Amino acid sequence: MGWRGVRKGFGVGFLLLSSIIGLWYGAAYVLFGRWQAIIALVVFVVAFRGLIWAFDIMWGRPPAFSKRPWERPWEQESRRPPGG
Repeated sequence: MGWRGVRKGFGVGFLLLSSIIGLWYGAAYVLFGRWQAIIALVVFVVAFRGLIWAFDIMWGRPPAFSKRPWERPWEQESRRPPGG
C-alpha cells in the first residue's frame, strides 16, 4: 500500500471516529440540552453527512454532495457482449 492508501485510511478513520462522536454529542444535547439543542442538531446533521462521506470515500464512489449521486456509470450494465 502506498502513501495514498495510508492517507485515505487515516482520513476515513478520522471521519468515522469524529462522526460517531458528533452523533453521540448531537443526540445527547438534543435530548438533554436546553439552549444547546439547536447547535446539537446542526452537529448531528453534519456528523451524519460526514459518516456518509467517509463510506463514499472508502468504497471509491463520488462524494454524496454531487448533483446526481445515484448515477454510477460503473454499476450500469456494459454494452459489450459477454465474453468479448
